[in-house]
Amino acid sequence: MCKIAVLERFTLLGSGIASILSNEKDCQVILAKTREELVRKLDGTIPDVIIIDIIHNENSGFKPLKRFRNIFPHVPVLLVVSASYADCFEEYIRLGVKGFIFDSSDRDELLNAIRKLKKGGEYFTDKVWKIFKSSIQSRKHKPIDQKLTDREVAVLKLFSSGLTYKEIGSELSISPRTVETHKRNILSKLKINSTADMVKYAYRNKILI
Repeated sequence: MCKIAVLERFTLLGSGIASILSNEKDCQVILAKTREELVRKLDGTIPDVIIIDIIHNENSGFKPLKRFRNIFPHVPVLLVVSASYADCFEEYIRLGVKGFIFDSSDRDELLNAIRKLKKGGEYFTDKVWKIFKSSIQSRKHKPIDQKLTDREVAVLKLFSSGLTYKEIGSELSISPRTVETHKRNILSKLKINSTADMVKYAYRNKILI
């Protein structure tokens, strides 16, 4: 029996993965919307594979990914991604991710990826390497933006580590409202639209804690 832990914030996609796997006689699926719920449902047991839907996770999924790597250091992780997360592929791999499937992947590809990871292998398709290579090439020609103040860089680093407005405010001795103001300024200066974009920018440019 292969025990698959699935972290998916939105029930629709999670149920889709669970539905596919439930038709496989040798698969047991543990589905949860948060990392805390998933750890609780596992109740001390160790899954064979962890699947995380990065697309619908805050901060590009780095926080739950790091958490799972600490709790289950030897369990292979399969990420559900899209091409827009190519800037994060390198860091995901560095954090121990063993495979990627895209949100457009079909049943056969999902099952193939799970089987490879369960056997101790990896699942990185030609499409993944093509997108990854393209991201690296474009990165070489992008200078690191110097518009951010020291305080904005500090806020960016803390958002990238998964902290909340309140936690960042406490860390920097400023109010959550001031943190929100800094975030708006960062988004405006970098011409990006979300916290996920901030996290990807930080990892791409090595602006890390």
